[in-house]
Amino acid sequence: MTAMILGLVSVSGPAAAQQRPRGIPDRVMLQPDDLGGAVPGPVEDGLVWSLLPQPCADTPVPGPVVSRTQAADLGTRFRIYENVARYRGDGAHAYLTELKAQLARCGVGGDEEGFDPVAEDHLGPDSVLFLGTCDEGDRYVGYVAAAVGHYVVVVMMSDSYLGAADLTTLNGLANAARNRVAAA
Repeated sequence: MTAMILGLVSVSGPAAAQQRPRGIPDRVMLQPDDLGGAVPGPVEDGLVWSLLPQPCADTPVPGPVVSRTQAADLGTRFRIYENVARYRGDGAHAYLTELKAQLARCGVGGDEEGFDPVAEDHLGPDSVLFLGTCDEGDRYVGYVAAAVGHYVVVVMMSDSYLGAADLTTLNGLANAARNRVAAA
């Protein structure tokens, strides 16, 4: 009765369950088998690289309904980050299309800081490989982003020794991530 007096509407039952987005299930995320036995865990506070990149600061990208992130150490050298985001309708494809357009328009290349495009559709349609560069281009993280159905998968790799991700290993992990999402 109080809710009605205040003008609040309380929804419960099946209708409420349909309105709340479901989370990203474990089976969709990279597993220890994909990561050479490494057990994924939370992403550390203070990560400076976005796990849902937007290269052009003045142009928004489509936002997901829900997303989930995790990180794992691949040996003593590489740190792997994964973000899986679910979109409504054609949102995943729209995000990848906009990401590619922004990389072309706002990608820096060479010895500048920002995002540097490397390859499009290298793992199939709606995929892109790019770098996040810093320290005047001397250090970089590698990214692969791909749209699969209603999902966008972003896998990022950093290197604690050389500051240069292993793009072959990154592509293999991104392909495993795409396969997990496709099987869901």
